[in-house]
Amino acid sequence: MKAKVIGLWLALLVTVVIGAAWEFQTLPDASARLAALAAKNPSVQLQSIPLEPTEETAFAGCGWLKRLVNVGADQVILTVLDGTRNRHAIHDPTFCFRGAGWEIDEQVSFPLDRGAGTVVKLSKGDDKAEALYWFSDGKNQFSSPLTYWGETSLRRLSFGASGGEPVLIILSPTTDAPPDWKNIVRAWPELQQL
Repeated sequence: MKAKVIGLWLALLVTVVIGAAWEFQTLPDASARLAALAAKNPSVQLQSIPLEPTEETAFAGCGWLKRLVNVGADQVILTVLDGTRNRHAIHDPTFCFRGAGWEIDEQVSFPLDRGAGTVVKLSKGDDKAEALYWFSDGKNQFSSPLTYWGETSLRRLSFGASGGEPVLIILSPTTDAPPDWKNIVRAWPELQQL
């Protein structure tokens, strides 16, 4: 019986030590990938814009990039979130749309170079809107929050050996007219390299 108690205490100690190592392990973030997005592209005009006060609160501790983007006749707002320092702030983007009073009318898969994103068609009363989002770990693109949570958990368990930190990429238009998503993605290849 005494050996079992000692074994349980040792198991608890090992669990606490491993848990602390995971909690305090500093993993590389995606800041270099975000900085590379600012590279010059003659087809794309970028202007930095600040986070809204509610976004500052929701994304506290996250790396972020927010830009007003002009590609041809289309203007969109790009928001990129890196949850390396606060992965709990990154969640299913449709929650934010619903929280802002929008209803999700339709979700359509959108092909990307290394996976797929999702175009979300929204309505609020008579207003209509669209947004395009996906997650990217630098190698794969996907729109499943469950895949995001799985990848970030595996990354922490492996102390970063499993790959790069997935970032959330959201594009939302500044007007009611839906933009030409295909043209934006095609004209801005740096966006898919995140």
